This record gives sequence, C-alpha cells and structure tokens, in this order.
Amino acid sequence: MSGGAARTAARLLLSLAVSALFGWLSLRHTDLRAVAGTLAGASPLPLLGYLALLLAVHLVRTVRWGLLLEPVGRVGFRRLNAACAVGFMLLVVLPLRLGELARPLLVARSDEPGALRLSRTGAMASCVVERVIDGIALGCLGILALRLAGRNASGQAAEFARRAAFLVTAAFGGLCLALVLASLARSRAVGLLRAALRPASPRLADRAAGLLDAFLSALRLGSWQKLLAVLLLTGLHWALHVAGFALLGPAFGFPLSLLMASTVLAVQAVGVMVPAGPGMIGTSQFFTQAGLAVFFPGALTSAAVAARAAGYANAIWLLQLGQQVALGLAFLSSARLGLADLWAARPARLAPGTVIAAGGAAFTAGRHAGWTRPPSP
Repeated sequence: MSGGAARTAARLLLSLAVSALFGWLSLRHTDLRAVAGTLAGASPLPLLGYLALLLAVHLVRTVRWGLLLEPVGRVGFRRLNAACAVGFMLLVVLPLRLGELARPLLVARSDEPGALRLSRTGAMASCVVERVIDGIALGCLGILALRLAGRNASGQAAEFARRAAFLVTAAFGGLCLALVLASLARSRAVGLLRAALRPASPRLADRAAGLLDAFLSALRLGSWQKLLAVLLLTGLHWALHVAGFALLGPAFGFPLSLLMASTVLAVQAVGVMVPAGPGMIGTSQFFTQAGLAVFFPGALTSAAVAARAAGYANAIWLLQLGQQVALGLAFLSSARLGLADLWAARPARLAPGTVIAAGGAAFTAGRHAGWTRPPSP
C-alpha cells in the first residue's frame, strides 16, 4: 500500500472511530429498541412537514449560491440545481469531507455545447464564502437564542453551547475579516504569496499566486443589493431549519419554542463540523441531543428521556440524509461526475488553504469549546 493510500485509510478509520464514539455517547443510556419504538410511534404529519421544509431549504440554498457564483459567471438554474443536489448528497455520504469538492466541480464543468465553463477556484471561493456566512449566522443564532432563553437554559450543556457559539462566531468572524482584507488588498496579498514561495520554486510561486488571485477575484458580489439578498436568503434558510426543528419536537414529546429550536439547531450544526464518518452519523445524533439537554435535562443521561431524544435526533438525521440522497440520485445521471474526478481535484490542487479554511476554523473553535470532553447535562 502506498503512503497516500495508507494515510487515506488511516483517516477513514479515524472518521469511523469518531462516529462510533459519538454514536455510543448518544445511546449509552438507552438502546436501539427503545429508540426504534419512539420513531415508530411518532406522528407522520410532522415528519412530512419537516421533509417539505427541507425541500424549501434546498431551493433557498441553491438560489443563494447562484448569487455567490455570479462573480465567476452566471449559470442556469437547472445546472445550478443539479450541482447542488448531487454535491450535497456527496457531502453527506462521503467520508473525509471529500464531498466539499463536488459542488464547485460540478458547476464548473459542463458537457453541453456552448455552455459556460467556470473557474474551479472561483467556484470553490463561492463555497468558502457560503460556509463563512453560515458559520457566523449559526454562531450569532446560538448566542442570541441562549441569551433570550435566560434562566431556562442552564447547566453544563448550556455553558458548553454558549462557549461553542462564541468561539465559532469569533473563528468565522476572523476568517471573514481575513478574506475581506485580502480581497481589498488583492494585489498586495498575491504579491506577498509569490514572494514567499519564489525562493523555493518560481513555478510553484506563480501557480499559487495565480490561484489566489482567481480565488480573491471571485469574492466580490458587485453591489450592496446582492449582499443584502444573500443575507436575507441566509436568514430564510436558517429560519426554515428552526421551524422544522420546532415542528418535529412535539412528535417526540419535546414542546420546542422557536428560541429552544434555534439553540438545538445551533448546537447540532456546529457539532456536525467535527470530521466524522459517512452521513455525519454519530455526531449529528449526539449534538442534537446535547442541544435538547440545554432545556430537557436527561436527554443524554436518563433512559426514558434519552430514548425520546435519540428518536428525535435520528428522525432529523434520517430525513435530512434521505432528502439529500434522494435529490442527489435524481440528478446524478446528468452530473457525470466520478470519485476519480473529486480525488484528482483535491484541495491541494485548487487554492492553498482555502478549501479547508472554514471547516478548520470551526473545528478548532469546537475543540476549544470542549468537544474533546462532551458535556454532561
């Protein structure tokens, strides 16, 4: 086995181990039979309602990405929708977050005669901007929801959520500031990178500088109206998620207000940034239950409550995964993308550090917030 294959295998095993650990933490005070019973006993109407909201989320996110892509080039909604559907599917089913590359690769290439071909680096830049905006939005949502909840949010789980929300907001805010400054001083940033790498390899320096220049040029939306539209769509995107979490709660015995649902969503969304196995299995369930534990002590520790909490968390996970996979499969035939294409364009070949910058910032913040020792509600 080659060194690269061995490292990939080791990372895959590590991601599966992370999923196994958080899966065990989710179920350690209950069992699969009890969780299955809560799922089977849930009313189908909230489940169908949540599925409809997820479809609306997909539509809003697709339209928003189209606006972020406009500095690179305008593409039709059909091509954009297919790239999003297949890309989101690959993001959740592939390990090692390899699916992060799928959307920019899909939208950049086109086999149709006369179709506009986009810069891969520019398309990746739009995804990084999207991740930064969502990271800041989630952090602010968590901070605001926990502050407004007041004494209703207390205990170790609440303190963990507050630390995570503040650190994630700071991490993504810092990354946003760095991108803005680099974009404003584009020529200077490109020149500094070229000068830093030229002593090692002039060819590498020119290539890296060209990639950075293309990346930074794709960060400009062009007008404050487009920026406002992106921010409004971001608010709608997360508001639909909050409504879905609140809608699903009573089906499992958790009457969630919008503030409570906002907190649960923020904790879950930040938690799944931890690299894990395919489908984000384990991390999604555990951090959803950790969010519930802020308001319902015992969501991770009491057998009766933990069974309902695990049922709620798994219903969210199954519906999110099912919706993304179903849409992805529906558009897969038109995408014509293989795993070899994703591997050939892995992060090192796109733009130095930009592909993993947002995820890395969130993971670092999560570690400082206490992810290495999960909260004990």
